[in-house]
Amino acid sequence: MIEVRIQNADLAQRIEDAIGASLDAARAAYPPSPRRTVRLRTRRRLEQLGASIEGRLVIVRVTAKNARRLPALVEDIRASRPCGVQLVWDGVEPARDLVEKDIFAVLERARSTPAGPPVVLARTDAPAEALLTLISWKERS
Repeated sequence: MIEVRIQNADLAQRIEDAIGASLDAARAAYPPSPRRTVRLRTRRRLEQLGASIEGRLVIVRVTAKNARRLPALVEDIRASRPCGVQLVWDGVEPARDLVEKDIFAVLERARSTPAGPPVVLARTDAPAEALLTLISWKERS
């Protein structure tokens, strides 16, 4: 679901429609393939999994406890060569002021290093379609 929040309702609808059309075109061009997923929240779990996360989709639930170490954890995950990383946070729990800066640090680092695995933020731990599309695109390019 795409939701644009601006005062001009007509402009918001046009932007939502344009984004939706672009995503539909990307889905058609790069259909997502099924992926094996790994879920983790801590460095300890990452160390247990070791090289087994290579080529897998890693799902990381954001918690108040792991937020402070999240940027380093995601960098270590990306260094292990997964196909992609999905951060899971519903925007409510933990509170925004506890985790927002760390989440943005992770996303900004991933954006500035496009050669590495893509990183997205999603509300649920189901693999995000946007991430699957990015993975397919990277594999084909």
